[in-house]
Amino acid sequence: MSRSIYLAADGSLSITTIPEPYTPSGSQSLVSVKYSGINRCDLNFFHLGLHSYTTGFEFAGIVTSPGPDSPFSIGDAVCGISPISIPQQSSSGTHQDLVLAESSLTYKIPPGIDFKEASSLPMSLQTAADAIFNVLGTSLPAANLSGTSAAGRAILIWGGATAVGVSAIQLAKLAGFNPIFATASPRNHAALQALGATHVFDYASTTVTSAIRAAALELGVPLATAFDTIGSGLHVPGADPSTTSPALVRRCLSSDETPRLVCTLPVQDDPSFGFCNSYRPEGSTGAMGGPQDPEFPVRLRKVVAYVLG
Repeated sequence: MSRSIYLAADGSLSITTIPEPYTPSGSQSLVSVKYSGINRCDLNFFHLGLHSYTTGFEFAGIVTSPGPDSPFSIGDAVCGISPISIPQQSSSGTHQDLVLAESSLTYKIPPGIDFKEASSLPMSLQTAADAIFNVLGTSLPAANLSGTSAAGRAILIWGGATAVGVSAIQLAKLAGFNPIFATASPRNHAALQALGATHVFDYASTTVTSAIRAAALELGVPLATAFDTIGSGLHVPGADPSTTSPALVRRCLSSDETPRLVCTLPVQDDPSFGFCNSYRPEGSTGAMGGPQDPEFPVRLRKVVAYVLG
């Protein structure tokens, strides 16, 4: 018997009981969940028409029963995310005692990381990796990933202190971007510099865009690449388009090069911005039914496996 948090058809949440245990098949594993990560999509997917399932998309726990083709063994400490499907399957919801984990979305927890930390790691890491190595097409030779070299190139991480931003700064450093500009509240500047950001700016300053642009010009490095981890002001009725975070990011650029931009939300009024995802199903169709490069899920798995390996 397993307890779960259930998202009902009316958008309400309740604790329910699942009487029968799930049985893993193929490469799946049954995982005893120690911690599950809380994300906005736990509730927001209701507005996309997803409901009547056990919610939750991030977990850390112990393998209790591997499927016949699972790469994991009983007792393995693992973390991962659940797939997104229409309709969504309760067996993969992470806000429950036992979850069926897909091997392609599950990783062994590295030494030194506890279950609590691991439960909030996969989604932000995969989102940042998708942005930098898929949407922006950056190479990572150490993980056998081809693409555009980041060596000698500047990047801006807007929202550096978010969970995705923290991962993005470290991945940008790993890829070889330099300098790495980031925005955050002043109290987070030192922490982000310790992670690899070379210059950090107060996002709330009225001069933040001109300060970033001036810093890039002073360094003599064109700034044409940016990752907006927030997407603030987007899809807000009546919002001034010039004050959204993608618009602010645009004003930071200091190069005539073709911009390489990505955001965690679709930027409908600026096609220069790509849209990153935490989940890339195998094949040429994305999680929500749109087209995707079939290499994206392969590249994403390589990056995350390398980072956590």
